[in-house]
Amino acid sequence: MALRSGELKGYVIAPLRYEEAGGTERSDTPSCAPLADLVNLTPEPAPAASVLRTAVDASRAGRDDQTVVTLLLATYAGDGAAALMDRVRRAVDVCAGGFGTRGEDGPAAYSVVTALPAPRVGQDALAYRMVCDRGGHRSPLVFTVVRSAGAVVVFSAANYLDREVPEIPPALVTAQAAKLPAAT
Repeated sequence: MALRSGELKGYVIAPLRYEEAGGTERSDTPSCAPLADLVNLTPEPAPAASVLRTAVDASRAGRDDQTVVTLLLATYAGDGAAALMDRVRRAVDVCAGGFGTRGEDGPAAYSVVTALPAPRVGQDALAYRMVCDRGGHRSPLVFTVVRSAGAVVVFSAANYLDREVPEIPPALVTAQAAKLPAAT
C-alpha cells in the first residue's frame, strides 16, 4: 500500500526507519496527546502494522531548502483507524490555543493549532497546521491525515530553516490515498 520510488513522477520516495525519525515528546495536556503522538510518529491507538516513507520533489532533492514529507502508513483491525481520526480531530479543536511538550530534546510549545481544508480523498481526511517553539526557534509544521477502511496515512512536513509554512503536495496525497484499501 505504500508508495515506492518511481510510482509518482517527479518525486523521490524512500524508506525511512523509525530510529531515524521517531520522537519522544509527551504532551503536558492529555487532550493534546494525539497531536504530539503524530509528531513522534507513534499514533494511538497503536497500529497493527506500519511503515514509514519520505517524499521529496525530485527537482529539489539534496538542496538545503527542500521540503521532506514524511508518510506514516498504518493499518488497524476493527475500528482503530476511525478511532485515530476521531482523536486527532478532537485534539485539533480542543488544542487550538496550543499545548506544551517534554521529551529528550527538552520542552517545546506548540501554538497556532489550526484546522486546514481537508483533501477530498479516502473515506475521511483532515489537515492542520501547528507552530513549534523550541528554545526560541519557531518552526511551522503541517499534517494531512487520510483514512480508508482500516488504513490511515499521515503526511507531515516541517520547516526548520525559516518561518514559511511548508506544503504537502496534493499530487502526493492523491497518489498515496489511491493505494489505500477501498471502503467496505
